[in-house]
This record gives sequence, C-alpha cells and structure tokens, in this order.
Amino acid sequence: MSEQNKIPTSKVARASQVFRTSMKVGANYIKHSAQKAINKDVSEDVLNDKNAEELFKLMSQLKGSALKIAQLVSMDNGLLPKQFAEKFAKAQNSAMALSTPLVINTFKKYVGKHPNELFDSFNLNAVHAASIGQVHEATKDGKKLAVKLQYPGVADSIHSDLNMVKPIFLRFIGVKENAVKHYFDEFEERLVEECDYDLELKNAIEISEFTKHIPNLIIPKYYKNLSGKKILTMDWIDGISLSTYIETEKNQDKKINWRKH
Repeated sequence: MSEQNKIPTSKVARASQVFRTSMKVGANYIKHSAQKAINKDVSEDVLNDKNAEELFKLMSQLKGSALKIAQLVSMDNGLLPKQFAEKFAKAQNSAMALSTPLVINTFKKYVGKHPNELFDSFNLNAVHAASIGQVHEATKDGKKLAVKLQYPGVADSIHSDLNMVKPIFLRFIGVKENAVKHYFDEFEERLVEECDYDLELKNAIEISEFTKHIPNLIIPKYYKNLSGKKILTMDWIDGISLSTYIETEKNQDKKINWRKH
C-alpha cells in the first residue's frame, strides 16, 4: 500500500504525524530567518508556500476533522494568507483516496459482502475524495449509482484530531484563536453528525419525500439495501462544482439569472 493511502488510525500514529509536520514547519522558519538575516528583501511568500504545502499534506493524510478545517477556513476570504487559502481550497474538491484493499475491507466489515457481490459493476478507484469519505461509481439494474465510503477511524478521532491540529494550525499560519473561534465552537458537533451515515440516510429519504412537489429540485434517491453504517449508495447525478461553473461559464446572462435564483 502506498504512503498516500495509509490513514493513521491510532492516536499515537496521528500525533506522530503532527509532530513531524511541526518539525518541518519549524525548520522552514529557521531557514527563512537565516536567509532574511542575510537579505532583508527575502519574501514571506516562499515561506508561506512551503508551510502551506506541509500543513495541507498533514491534513490530507489525517483526513476527517483536520481536512475539514482546511475546507472551512479556505471559504472565508481574507482569513488566511494567500498561499494557505489557495492550497486549502483544494480540500473542497479533492483529497488522497483509499487503496483498493481498504475499500474492499470497508464493504466486508459494514455490509458483509464484496462490492462486486452487491453491484453489477463497481469502480474500485474513487472518482472523488474529500475530508471524511470518497465516492465510487457503480451500476445496478441499469442505474448509475454513487457509492460513498467513510474513511476508517474518522468518526472516532474527531475530538483528538481537533485538539492536535488546532494549535499547529493557529501557530504556523499566524491566525489568532479568536479569529477562528466561531468555526470551532460548533465544528465538532456538526462533524459528528456528518459522520453519522444512518442519520444522513434517514434525512435524505425524508427530505426527498417532503420536497418531491418542488419543480426543478433534484435530490438523489438513496438505497437502504445497498448502504451500511459507513457506506451510502444513491443515484448518480452529473454536475460541476459552483467554482468550476463560475470560472468556465462565459455567458454572463446565465450567471446573472443563476444569481437571481
């Protein structure tokens, strides 16, 4: 299994990664300070680039609450230095995916079957990967489906990860705690809810039923018989992210009409 597919599940392993990142970021500061002592015109941008890369790499490996922090703060314009904001914005749409053995083991543990036993076809390579889970493409009875898998250990490590990552996050990007206090106040509780796939399944089915009369509102159908505690199966809906739409849509009238609605 490659390094990028290894998700540290023990507190010791995760703390060790945080410590190694702290040392790398600290070394970057020392090197930058030495360079600036010789040349006062040395830009802070180089330091921020290196530290943003190290911190994003750590959060991508820890996933869960760590990567979710990156997602949230990257959406608040002006909160982060430019280099951190640009790097963390990647967390909104992509992250490192689980390896094939971990995907199969997740199915066997929570559904009791290999994915090929459940679906007519199943792509073992994730098509999307984010903070707490990744999405696979599958088919069943002629329907194209999206299958979401939750990363192992994410729900159990929320509290400890927040306690580990918060100090390094605040220290190394130069953000005061009161500037992000409103993120952390409800962050842990909301993330616990997000990791509850049983709750998401229940809510999705209820919302779909309550809103079925609303025109042009598309909600994917969820399949309880193809889901489990850490696995959710729903209809596949093609689309693009809002940021991609804004960047690529050249017709200004369409953009104006979208904003009105």
